[in-house]
Order: sequence, then structure tokens, then C-alpha cells
Amino acid sequence: MKIGFFGGTFDPVHPGHVHAIVEAKISLGLDKVVCIPAKQSPLKKNAPTRDDHRLNMLELSIRDYGFMEIDDWEMTREGVSYTYDTAVHLQEEYPEDERYFLIGTDQYKSFEKWHRHEELLKLMDFVIMDRYSGEPISDDRFITINQPVIEISSTIIRDRIRDGEIVRHQLDPEVYQYVKENHLYEA
Repeated sequence: MKIGFFGGTFDPVHPGHVHAIVEAKISLGLDKVVCIPAKQSPLKKNAPTRDDHRLNMLELSIRDYGFMEIDDWEMTREGVSYTYDTAVHLQEEYPEDERYFLIGTDQYKSFEKWHRHEELLKLMDFVIMDRYSGEPISDDRFITINQPVIEISSTIIRDRIRDGEIVRHQLDPEVYQYVKENHLYEA
């Protein structure tokens, strides 16, 4: 089986995440994609929204896609989420499968800062999804896929909510409702 793994804080998950996953499935011929929400990214200073909220929003966002599922393994661990630890876990969980870890160009640019980044490349294939159009990448260590891009940012969504701006158009309707009902990201 060909499995893609898509990590992130998903704070909040937005249609750009889902779009990238669908495009990666099509481009790579993946059988399924597993979303792996991070407990705390080592490269981000601010703590994410509570785990249960991020999991609930992610479930709402992928509910209609039968090939997507969630693995909360990183959230059940203590401390910072290192992709290396997750990759070792995934190698143990899916030893017979082709494993592809999906990252955006933003993550690729910081890849050299990742914990044990050279060893990571030996554990599974890494796929760069062109997140922003016009940024060609040439790096033989990675698979690169070009795909139509939806430029949405979780950071901008959080900032707009905090500032009382409109974000309804940047979120799945049920995720938007969840954010409103739970007063997430408000000042």
C-alpha cells in the first residue's frame, strides 16, 4: 500500500491543507493519507490550541474523504514533536508499505533545522508539495510534486479572528462553526 503522512499543528485546519492532501493523493497514486497533528512543533514558539480542539476540527474537515484518517500518536506523547520519532514509529507501524511524508515548501526551507534531518531521509521518502506557486525546487533528496495551490495560512486565520475580521471564506463551514462556538483564537 502507498501511504502519505501529513503532519502539522492544524491550528486551525483549513481547505488549503485538505486541497494539498487530495492533490498529493492524485499525483502520487496514494491509497490513503494519514494526518498527524503535532503536540508542539520544535520550530514554533507559541503553544498550539488545545489538542482536543485541533483533533475535533481536523475530524470535521476530513470527514467526507474516505482515504484520509488521523493518527494522534504525537499528541499522546509528552514534550516536543520530532518528525524523526514519528518516522521511526511509522516505520514500525507500516513496515511493508511505501511511506511518503508530505511537506510544504515552507517546511522544506527549514528542513536542515529539523532534528536528525539526514537520518529522516533514510526512513521514508519526503515529498515537497509546492505550496506557493513560482518556487521551483531542485533537490535530489526529495520528491517534488507541482500542484494547483490554495494560499491560505493558519497564522493569518488566527490573526484575523483575534482582530475580529472575516474568516468564514477560509474555513470549512463546520470548522468555522466549531471555532465560533468554542471562541477559539479570539483576543
